[in-house]
Amino acid sequence: MIDLDMNDLMNNSTFMDALIQKVAEEVAKRIKNNPKTALVCFSGAAIGFKQAMDSLVKLRDDGWNLKVYMSDAAINVLNADYVKKTLGVDKIHSSQTKTPQRELYEEIDEIIIASTTVNTAAKIACGIGDSEMLTLINHGLMAGKPFYCAVDGACPDNETREKLGMGHSPKAYREQLRNNLKALKSFGMNLVAAEDLYDACVGTPAGQVQKEASCAVKEAVPEAPAAAVPSMNDDLISKRIISRVDLLNHRTCDVVKVSADAIITAYAAESAKEFGIRIERA
Repeated sequence: MIDLDMNDLMNNSTFMDALIQKVAEEVAKRIKNNPKTALVCFSGAAIGFKQAMDSLVKLRDDGWNLKVYMSDAAINVLNADYVKKTLGVDKIHSSQTKTPQRELYEEIDEIIIASTTVNTAAKIACGIGDSEMLTLINHGLMAGKPFYCAVDGACPDNETREKLGMGHSPKAYREQLRNNLKALKSFGMNLVAAEDLYDACVGTPAGQVQKEASCAVKEAVPEAPAAAVPSMNDDLISKRIISRVDLLNHRTCDVVKVSADAIITAYAAESAKEFGIRIERA
């Protein structure tokens, strides 16, 4: 009789909806009461800085506890007071604060490299630790901490870099910079576009596993077959790095066209699948 009553309850849609809602509320409550802690590292990359800060503010608003470390270059290039005030942190750690590194990385859930320079990516790829921040990152890797790395500033194909007149490097040099990012990915780092940083960290649907935005990952979405029939509902994205946000902005399209050498992030690829969008290279 008890089993029968339970089966009746399990088949009752009203009961199941109420149960699911209760479980969801309990999960949300536990997450809120146990906020994550992240170490946020800034190198001196200005490209992607604003988008990364927007993502970090969302994490702060979700209750995340953020520790911030800025390299010497970041302090010179970026506004440390702005970072401190915007993220609501009590202290900006740097080579000058002499904070024991174990205190920075030991009791945190993940490490976020919020701005990544070409130089920083190259040195991490080679295992070089010739600065306190690089040593901190190396220690985090060796401690097995999860990493989320916004790679906008380290990508040789970034459209902002091109607008600044730095988009004419030799093909072999670009390939070397892409290979540096491939190395970071091979270390287990989650490579993301700065504008996707928040979604990647919290696990928003559309690419929950290994959300990455690497200009080293061109094969994220296969090219459409040459014989594919054009859709009556398509659009063109002229950007060099295609992110999830771009797909969201074109989610009503059946097809989006991108340039032949566009970098399609894995997170964007997942979104394309979610929205039923076919990506074609022009």
